[in-house]
This record gives sequence, structure tokens and C-alpha cells, in this order.
Amino acid sequence: MTRAQPLRLLTAAGLASALVVLAGCTGDAEPDGSPMAETMAPTADGEVGVVDAAASTLAQTLPVEAIAEPPSMEGVADGVLAPTNRWYSGLVYADLPAKSFATPVAVQVDAGSLGVALPTIAASDALIAAQTADFLTVTVEGADSRPKALVNEPAYTTLAFSDPGAEDDARLATATVAQGWPAIGFVATADVTLSLSAAPTWGEDGVGIVDLAGTTYAVSTADAEVDGADVTLRDGGWLQAFPVPAGADPSEYAALMSSPVVAVTPQWAVGEDNTSTTLTYETLDGGPTVVVPSAAVDGTVTEGTCDAGTFATIDGPTVACVGNDLTWHVDTIRPELTLDVSNLSAEEQEAVTAALADADVADYPSDTYFGSKALYRDAQAYAIADALGDEDSAARIGQRLSAALTQWTQADGCELRSSRCFVYDENWGGVVGLEPSFDSQEFNDHHFHYGYLIYAAAIAVETGLLEEDDVAPVVDALVADIASTGTDQVPALRPFDPWAGHSWASGISPFADGNNQESSSEAVLAWTAVAAWAELRGDAGAAERATWMLSAEAHSAIALYVRPDTSFAPEYLHQVVGIQWGGKRDWATWFSPDPAAMLGIQLIPLAPTQAEILAPTDETETSRVLSSITEAMPTGTADQFTDLITMYSALAGPKQQSAAWSIALALPDSAIDDGMTRAYMLAFIAAAG
Repeated sequence: MTRAQPLRLLTAAGLASALVVLAGCTGDAEPDGSPMAETMAPTADGEVGVVDAAASTLAQTLPVEAIAEPPSMEGVADGVLAPTNRWYSGLVYADLPAKSFATPVAVQVDAGSLGVALPTIAASDALIAAQTADFLTVTVEGADSRPKALVNEPAYTTLAFSDPGAEDDARLATATVAQGWPAIGFVATADVTLSLSAAPTWGEDGVGIVDLAGTTYAVSTADAEVDGADVTLRDGGWLQAFPVPAGADPSEYAALMSSPVVAVTPQWAVGEDNTSTTLTYETLDGGPTVVVPSAAVDGTVTEGTCDAGTFATIDGPTVACVGNDLTWHVDTIRPELTLDVSNLSAEEQEAVTAALADADVADYPSDTYFGSKALYRDAQAYAIADALGDEDSAARIGQRLSAALTQWTQADGCELRSSRCFVYDENWGGVVGLEPSFDSQEFNDHHFHYGYLIYAAAIAVETGLLEEDDVAPVVDALVADIASTGTDQVPALRPFDPWAGHSWASGISPFADGNNQESSSEAVLAWTAVAAWAELRGDAGAAERATWMLSAEAHSAIALYVRPDTSFAPEYLHQVVGIQWGGKRDWATWFSPDPAAMLGIQLIPLAPTQAEILAPTDETETSRVLSSITEAMPTGTADQFTDLITMYSALAGPKQQSAAWSIALALPDSAIDDGMTRAYMLAFIAAAG
């Protein structure tokens, strides 16, 4: 993500040459997973859900217009949608040589080559980083141009290496990189020679060993002839190169990998108490391989073991498992749109009602971030007024909210005006709002921006303020942009990474440290909004898929940002992480060095679902909450985010809740975030107990 000013956030999918898209599932405590499908996800009666169907009609629903310069498609094969917001987007868009992180390895592309390296993990007081030295690089003879992405998938991509001087740009080989697969693998599509950057020592078993920058790498092949650093593959032959875990025997470890991975298929299952993610790693010959779960989850393989070694990552140590299906579980989080104010005392209701009377703004911003955030703010205020029977405030807030949402959800709005509307940009393959902000025209932060508007629309429909049919075409289009099963108009799950369990915010990710996400809480907000909207639309498949994404993102928000376990890196001295990158974790934000920003950006806007996600469950977690608040506001206040951090403190116990109430009553208007009202702040604190 690329930002220059304060933002927001909060609470707590054979060698593929065609697009594969996702299917959702509905289930009980331990339902069967829903695999990727070659068509959009059908409902129980065999029909495609209304939300997913919208992904096929974006160019008919919205005006078609190019807002930004077309993305460079030098690194994208014909017919493939621009792979924005992927963990590997930098491989496609960054200046060469371009690096990304297929955890636990780093990968690097250059003209005609792909390399792999095992990073070492280094830490300082405010940084945990994956440092890479030399890459073991494989160069495809005759392919001296940038490789092209053949697929735009959440968990993997396959790159094509071609001879640009040959007729029809003749393809010589393909190479796959995948999250959780600690290797790179090439498959020859013609007789071709691959050259390694360091000559292996070849054993009688056909495995080559290379010692490079303190790491041992192994190279295995099939249908090949080797000559020092050169490997000549016959058409259909393959090569894979990979680091060997410390202490493992290279030949024995190499034997665990049958052949290169050529596709990765996500599946999910949403149960009453827990939600599972399964990634199926398909190899060329159908045999097992080595797969690695994120250090933030306890992953296992269905058939196989997790005793092949360990790898260090920026999130902590993780194990090498042998198998094809990698599975883990997290707590199921269900969306809660509005606060439950039914148990507020008479005194609390009086204070909230008084604050509602002052909840007026002169105008709504016209950009997609701050404009949508303002819609969310008023939707929450309206819901509170409606629930408390405050007819005057509900009428006043509802009138302006209804008018603003009606304008934003006018399908042909961009044919009539230059802001507060949406278009379909076919160059980028997605929905762009006018006015853009934070470079959203290049697909930065779409789930943050659109999450707020989808959320506000869901409240407006649920409370009866607006009719579903009046806003559905545009809201469905926004959902399709960030969370659909994928079509020829939008990719599947644009920002969401099933392996990492969280989203990526930068559109083209032109960074040496991979993609990044700062705003874990806004990502949680987005999937809360999508799940709630899909439920209102009666689209069970889309609702369950979004609940899976919500549950995974909520787990990552706590495990990686808000209460991270960084004991493996004792040099890191802070309570929270401000930005999660593919290759590092920063105690930093894009907009401020203030300690309050590091925590506040993980809280905003403290939507109701966050109370469940963020609330500590024991004394240890309570201590972490209080420690992070002390770190953020050592003097008890801050230039920014005092309101959100005060609300967060109310979750730590009755004493903190009482103090937070007093602070919220006295806090000056200038200290209240533009996505917040005092009424909501008071209601959140009162409901925290």
C-alpha cells in the first residue's frame, strides 16, 4: 500500500493455463471443504449467487472508463487479468530484477531468469526483516525478456519463459512459485537448456548440491542431461531448486519432493466454532511435496508428516511438512453490523442520545476513502438512534445518509458527475471509484475503501432506511471487485492471500520487500461488510466465503499485528506491528511516527465485530492490551487516535471501562476521528462490559 496521510481501520484459491475460480461452502462444526471450481460458485439449488453473478456483468452495470494509465502488461500473458494486490505482484510490475516472498523463500525474476534464496531473519528494536544474499538463479537459454504470468491466482502464479525473437513468441518453459512451497520449479515446453548461477555437485542419485551464502541448496531434475551448471531438459522435463533446512540431508530431503508444484487450490470450511483453510498443492506427477504453513497458524498435512525440518520466517519458525493438502483452523468470526445498545443504563442512554443530537456534519467528502468512511460513520450513528428510539436524530441522520448513499450507488453516476460514483476499468480488470484516493485508481486499498461503503449500505438496508434493490447493483459490483469467485472481468479474491490468512493492499507492489498491508482492522471491516451484505442478499455461498475470509483475517490481525508473539526476535521491542510486508514487519506507519499511530491504525474504526476479536480472554492478554496502550499513549493522550485507543481500553475490564467513559465524555470534538461520532464511542464503551 502507498499512503501519505492518516488512514483508518479496526477490530478484529494440471499445469494451469486457464483461470481457476473459487467456490464457497456452507457447513456445521466440521463441514466438508469447498474446492476451487472451474465455474463460479453455485448455490444449493445449482444457481450462481447474486453477488458472484455481478462479477460477470460489471461492464454492463457500470460505465466503462480508463481512469489511470493502463498497467504495464509486459509481465502478463495475453488474456490474463492484471494481477494486482497479490503477494507476487512485484514479480510482474517492479523494476527488474524484481523480488517477492513465497514464504519461507524469496524469489527474484529478471529477464529470462528466476532465482530462489532462503532469507536469514534479522531484527532490531523496530524491525523484523528477511535478508537475502545470493540467489540460486536459473536462466532459460533463449528467453531474454521478462517472464509473463500465465495465471492470476491468490496462492500461486506460473510464469512463462519465451523466445521473443521466435515466431509466435515461442514458449520454452514455465515456472511456478507458490506461497508455502519452499522451492521454484520449471517445466520445459520445448527442448531447452537451463543454466544455474552456481554449478552443483551432482550425485549418483541425480541430485545436485550447491552451497551458497551459508545455505545448502538442492536441484532435482527429470528427462534431463546435466553438465556442470547447465541442465538440458527435453520437452516435458522438469527442474526444481530449493534450500535444504538446516540439519537435513540434502538427498533425503530432495527425495521428499516428487516433482514441481504446478497449481495450488484453496478450500475452506466454516463451522460453528472454527473455520478451516486447506491448500492443495498439485505436483506435475501427482506425488507429494514439501509444504510449509504460516508461522501464525498450526498447520498439518492430511496424509504425511511435519518433521522434514524447520524454516525461519519473519513471523517465527515454521515446520516443513510432506504431503499435498495443508490444513489449519482458526476461530469462526461472524459479522455483527451494529452495536447492541439494549442493556445501556438510563444514564448511558441519555449521554448517547445527547451526543447523537450533535452528530452533524456539513458535507461528505467526495473521494472513495474519506467519503465512504463518512458513510460508515453516519450509518453507525443512525443505527444507534434507531435502536434507542431517538426519532429526531434518526430522521436527521437518516435523511442525509440516505441521500448520500443513493448518490454513491447510482449505477450511471459517473456519466453525470466526476465524483461519488464508480466505473469499470477494463485495463485493470476492476471497479474504480471517483474521486480516487491513496492511488486507488491503481488498485491500492480497494478493500479498505469499499468495505466502508458496503458496510454502510448493509446497515441502511437492514434497518429499512433504503431498499435493497435500489443500492444492490453498485454494492454487488464493489463486492465483486474485492471478494468474488473471479470471472473474465475481475480476478478471484483480489487482495486476499489464503496461505497468509490476510490481505495485501498495494496494487502493483513496486517494492523490494514484497507487498504489504498496514490496516489489518480495515481488512477485517471489509470482510465483515461483505459477509453481512451477502447474507442480506440471500447469497449463502458468498456469505460463507466472506466469513472464511473474515475469520482468517481476524486471526492474522491479532497474531501478526495487535498481540504478536515476537519472542523469536528478542531484539524487537514493541507491543504491536504497524505494517506487515512480505519480507519484513515494521513498527511504522505510512503516515506518522507517533507511537499512537502504530496501535490506532490497527483499531480504526472499532466496528462491533472487533469487540469480540480484540477483547482479551485472560490475564496475559489483558496485560498485553494495557502494555500496548501505555506504549501508544505514555502520557495518556495523543495527537491522533486517543478516541480509538480509549475505546480499546474499555475492553480490558470494569476499571478501564469506567475511565474510558469519563474520557469519552470530555474528549474535545477535534480529537474524534472522522469515521467516529461521540455517540458511537460512548455506546461502544458502554456495551463493552
